[in-house]
Amino acid sequence: MQAVIIAGGKGTRLQPLTFGSPKPMLPILDRPFLSWMVERCQQAGITDILMNIRYQAEQIQDYFGDGEAFGVKIRYVIEETALDTAGAMKLAEPHYTGDSLIVFNADILTDLDLGALIEAHKQTQAKATITLTRVEDPTAFGLVELSEDGSVVAFREKPTAEEAAQLGIDTVNAGTYILEPEIFSQYPDNQPLSFERTVFPDLLTQQQRVTGFTWDGYWMDLGTPAKYVQGQIDMLTGKMPYALSEFATEQSPNVWVANSATVDPEVKLTGPCLICDRTRLGPNTVIPANTVVGAYSLIDRTLSAGFYAPGTLAI
Repeated sequence: MQAVIIAGGKGTRLQPLTFGSPKPMLPILDRPFLSWMVERCQQAGITDILMNIRYQAEQIQDYFGDGEAFGVKIRYVIEETALDTAGAMKLAEPHYTGDSLIVFNADILTDLDLGALIEAHKQTQAKATITLTRVEDPTAFGLVELSEDGSVVAFREKPTAEEAAQLGIDTVNAGTYILEPEIFSQYPDNQPLSFERTVFPDLLTQQQRVTGFTWDGYWMDLGTPAKYVQGQIDMLTGKMPYALSEFATEQSPNVWVANSATVDPEVKLTGPCLICDRTRLGPNTVIPANTVVGAYSLIDRTLSAGFYAPGTLAI
């Protein structure tokens, strides 16, 4: 199986954070979010990765190289102009081996069981398997309607509250797919193409099997500043599983300090918070709740809650 990570967007909803960095390279606790996604693929045994990139593409290429340092093989598919999500997949078509494709949007934080998703796709022999999640307010999303056997029967535009109540549907596209590569052969090269508006509806029209895989675990779209912050707080508090104990020690409830950090005994830490690698906190430091201090920072005063870039100096 090959992985395709769609990571070419400008991240305009996350500005100004993305003025100097592509969205998937923003840190998620101790590492770039895209690094976390590559690690998830490697752990699931998926080592052939195609990355669709465009905005500040050189940052991603410089960080990952050919992927060898991460235990995978990475090839880059660079968009010269925006081609939408499925257009990016068409652009990558020359690199397909014929194996099924597991496709990720590079702004979704989830504990999705990739092994279970892959097995479900194999069992149904569908042309496409779409991961779904349940939401409390379906009016903000397009809905996906399933039959009793899990097949997708319809994609519905954002409903009003009355329509949502009448439909009784709360499942939405969760941004991870498994696709058979031949579904892209019918579309022209170098043209914008949308999964939601074209590819998935076309499969239904052509009576190809599309199945839904509903995941009831954690799911968060990190595309706005508020959601970007909330996702990391959820990781610190355990709502979103994350292996913090591999590099940090929980000194008190939800107070995590990297094993390589130096913290004066007088420092006041309030959870949830994380002090990252090789950071030094002096005796006057006060770290409030909901704070992540990046690696190689030097702090010796009271901070306001927030996320501090690696190398922060506050004395």
